Amino acid sequence: MTNRKLLACAFAALGLISTPVLATAADRLTDKEVEELFDRIETNRSEFEAALDDKLKNSTISAPRGQVNTNEFFDDLEDQVQRTRDRFKDDYSASSEVSSLLGYATRLQAWTSTQPSGFQGHKEWEVLDKDFHRLAAAYNTSLPQPQQANARRVNDEELVAAVANAQKRIAAFQTAYSETLAVGTSLTPETKASATKQVDTMKNDAKQLEDALAGKQKGVSQAEKLLKESAMVVQTAAKLPANSPSAAAWTPLGAELTTIALAYEMKPLTK
Repeated sequence: MTNRKLLACAFAALGLISTPVLATAADRLTDKEVEELFDRIETNRSEFEAALDDKLKNSTISAPRGQVNTNEFFDDLEDQVQRTRDRFKDDYSASSEVSSLLGYATRLQAWTSTQPSGFQGHKEWEVLDKDFHRLAAAYNTSLPQPQQANARRVNDEELVAAVANAQKRIAAFQTAYSETLAVGTSLTPETKASATKQVDTMKNDAKQLEDALAGKQKGVSQAEKLLKESAMVVQTAAKLPANSPSAAAWTPLGAELTTIALAYEMKPLTK
């Protein structure tokens, strides 16, 4: 089974609605990088607005309350960027504010798509649009913003806590898993030994991720290993009785693994 399918198996077991894959290793933004992205969005927003000709600045654009003057829209957008930057903290990812900001980005994206090719300001728009797409990815959503979108970012502190909690949950799961494997299952001795080793590996992967984060590293490769191994555990555990103690012990562990997966910017599979 490929890494892609293994991860899909794990995420499906974690109860995620869509089937995701991990972002590439360079992708996850730290809290500091998110703050820098907000600053860059404001700079590029200002440059885009300044590059537009007077005709476009005085045209209209779609907004929640109907068509509004473009200048008024840009004033509202500027306020939303500032509001989001101010609200973002170590212990608050400002997900709802980002969702509102991406709503502005979606309407702006639709507006620019109606302009003539090469319109005055299109180069500045390409830069700003790239920033908006990166912000959407950092909050596990996309542009254009889907209806009823649920932007969700896991900040650095929350990630560290989830990894620490996952290690505790793995220990509890390991105990329940061992008990389940020891009694009346249809698994062969070889499969049981492999299952035990998988959980040991998952525990080691979680510790490596914790160490990486403690060393101020992003820990993407360690997270990929942890989630890949969790997929293998799920694949084996699926052969056990649904009402086994290990199934109950997996639920809280799965919640922590879901948080870790969100922190590393899952994206829906594309067909």
